[in-house]
Amino acid sequence: MYGKESVRLTLPGDLGPECLREEWDVEFHPQESRTLTFWDTFEWGLWFGGHVLYSSDGVYRLCVREDGWPGATVCEERAGGGRRFWHDFGTGVMRTALRGMLGLRGLAPVAEGIFRLRRCDLRNETGKIVCRLEWSTVSSGTRGEDALLHSCRVMPLVGYEAEAVRVAELLIRRGARTSGDGPVAALLRLAGRVPRKYTLRPVFGLETDTPAREAVGRIVRSILEIAEGNVPGLLEDLDTEFLHDYRICLRKVRSVLSLVKGVYPAGETARMRTILGDLARQTNRLRDLDVYLLARDEYLGLLPPALRPALDGMFADFSAEREREVRRMAAKLRSASTRRLLREVEEFFSASALHEPTEAADLPVGPLAFRRIYRRYRKIRGMAAGIGAETPDEAVHRLRIECKKLRYLMEFFDELIPREEGARMLGLLRRLQNRLGEFNDALVQQKSLMSYGERKRPGSQAALGVGGLVAVLYRRQQEARGQIEKALEGFCGGATAALFRRTFKPGGASAAQQT
Repeated sequence: MYGKESVRLTLPGDLGPECLREEWDVEFHPQESRTLTFWDTFEWGLWFGGHVLYSSDGVYRLCVREDGWPGATVCEERAGGGRRFWHDFGTGVMRTALRGMLGLRGLAPVAEGIFRLRRCDLRNETGKIVCRLEWSTVSSGTRGEDALLHSCRVMPLVGYEAEAVRVAELLIRRGARTSGDGPVAALLRLAGRVPRKYTLRPVFGLETDTPAREAVGRIVRSILEIAEGNVPGLLEDLDTEFLHDYRICLRKVRSVLSLVKGVYPAGETARMRTILGDLARQTNRLRDLDVYLLARDEYLGLLPPALRPALDGMFADFSAEREREVRRMAAKLRSASTRRLLREVEEFFSASALHEPTEAADLPVGPLAFRRIYRRYRKIRGMAAGIGAETPDEAVHRLRIECKKLRYLMEFFDELIPREEGARMLGLLRRLQNRLGEFNDALVQQKSLMSYGERKRPGSQAALGVGGLVAVLYRRQQEARGQIEKALEGFCGGATAALFRRTFKPGGASAAQQT
């Protein structure tokens, strides 16, 4: 402060407004007390978006986060029922503000505290109000018995800024501090929650000469930890991203074992891959249903308005089946057999686990991984040469799988790849994968819709709606095929091939320099 802006001071617990009576007349206002429940997502989208959302007295308020305090109110609305996703909120301004920070994530309560606020005015010897103060105490617990934070906000008044400076300086002499955690951070800490950036691509701390088994073990343990972190949200069915990320983690662990072969004994590796595959298959149907339901608005938008109501029954069936799948999957995840399999995987990859020596276990991981990456790229390039307008769908699907394996390999060992070159190659690969994904999604959805139609034997109107959607998806699939060929030109063209060769082929950089 020390100017026209207000300043917030953190106070010792025994420092109150009474200490100011030596200099000013202190006029108290009635104390206010409110219980605030703070909300955020698993990824802390609001926190890292610089905001806090809290509910109190039946009202949700989205505020700017200011030094750990709820600051200026961005928007608010009265709660009338549950609020989990951005689209559950009733006002357009709230939905717009939350959409970018929440995405597909659901809100959950992360902390709760009782805020007691007491305002007071300071008057000088002539009776003029020269400064206003807000004294706050933040407590936890249902009865507010555990005070976590005492603070005072000093608010200057026009023409009396010097008085506010005197107030602040007096409080600082009595032990107040101008820095410190705000109440939200204190409540989160008490609740054992620390906002952390969430990523599916952690840093593994690899070096080029890290022994391959040690490197793969670090990668697997890090990814398994992320998978485990998603299980509680998955069991609560808080949002669909928990299942999505859990499945990605299982797939990545399974992939690294096949992409960097020879690091563990072959029989044990096969056993781990089987377990991981079984765990992932437990969730296949639920993920399919999530994909269909998330695409509901998109599907309906593809049809003429007159045909849209015809699909209501289909989505109602999907929703009902999803409810059953959630219960089945949760029971399976909680079962002793699944927990035993997960423990077996964790123990296999633990740092203290002992395994038989293998040919690749002690090889430096850098050259080993680079050889595998270059080999995988060349395989994709060879497959791409045969892709055209008449290529069977299965061949395009196999290309998609190979691209996914290459992407995983490059992401596992990203920290060993020169940053600029890696970003460029991954950017081109992602673009190709997006086109392949669009092609595959359209194909899978067509098959699923036709299967649904055969299974349910819908009425004529419903059949018309499903048929219309299949036709649109087929057209989309054909459009995606054309885009794949363009993306392949970029990813498999001479410039990209030379970049892969220089980066990953043994001696590739020196050969390029000589030429």
